[in-house]
Amino acid sequence: GVVKAEYTKFLPGPDGSAPAYYRMAELYFEGPAEMQQALTSPEGQAMAADLANFATGGATIIFGTVE
Repeated sequence: GVVKAEYTKFLPGPDGSAPAYYRMAELYFEGPAEMQQALTSPEGQAMAADLANFATGGATIIFGTVE
């Protein structure tokens, strides 16, 4: 599963402009296999299905590694 989670609410830019995104969730896993297992589990599928209930403006999902 998830070994660490961080949640960010973005602030306006220095000029007061609206941020490009409202929120960001960063989920950390032991590795790619553990991430795949978590996201395809019943709980991971329920999380994905629930996304539209609170991400009313849509969501961008990206994957990466920490270097």
